[in-house]
Amino acid sequence: MTTIAVGDVHGCGVELRGLLAAVDRTHRAARLVFVGDLLTKGPTPSEVLRELLDRREAGQEIALICGNHDLRMLAALVQVQSGVSPNHLGRTERACWQDLAKHGMLRLAMRLMVEASETTELRDPAGTWTIVHGGIDPALGLAGTPDDVKIHIKALDGEPHWWERYDGRDGLIVVGHKPLPEPMVLSGADGRPIVVNVDSGCVYGGWLSAYAIESELLFSVPSVQRGVSKWEEARDAVRQRSAEAAMRGAS
Repeated sequence: MTTIAVGDVHGCGVELRGLLAAVDRTHRAARLVFVGDLLTKGPTPSEVLRELLDRREAGQEIALICGNHDLRMLAALVQVQSGVSPNHLGRTERACWQDLAKHGMLRLAMRLMVEASETTELRDPAGTWTIVHGGIDPALGLAGTPDDVKIHIKALDGEPHWWERYDGRDGLIVVGHKPLPEPMVLSGADGRPIVVNVDSGCVYGGWLSAYAIESELLFSVPSVQRGVSKWEEARDAVRQRSAEAAMRGAS
């Protein structure tokens, strides 16, 4: 089965529907793995949930990886369920809650945020690849890196990113979390991908990206902030390229 790792969606429903429609053209019924940060910050988290629900009901396999913003949204949902006014939530979580409430999606959101919180990583049974939200500490390796670090790891200003210190010993690591201008593919000594980052900053006006692991293909659709207004327009504006075309060598 083909596995598609989908970058940080952040509530960008139009772009998600367009991206997955573009992926369907060549990888229909592939397993979808969302790398985390599914709902908050963007304008249409309810549309994101609707797309996931429709695809699951149609029989498509979908897995959710825990992101730092998923934990924050889960905490917000629990707070409101416990009696806290939504007006007391942080601005980002409050806007997300309001959209979900308007469309009757709060119960589904709670269920999916709980589901995401239970999965820090997804590893290929053969051990050739792993999907996590943030990354790993190369000094500790995949097995030794605490779950909290796998979710939250990010370089401070002036510090090297974790992937600049990674030599590929734990196989391919696919992540999001750190938005980049375009998807990043790093190669190891043998020329094969060892790190792929599919967070290309859709919610900030960049692209929503996905990576087909087995076929080594990248897909990206533009943010609505770049002028697309319908999912069909996003689908038809997809950029598809091989990992090899996007690859650069690890430091």
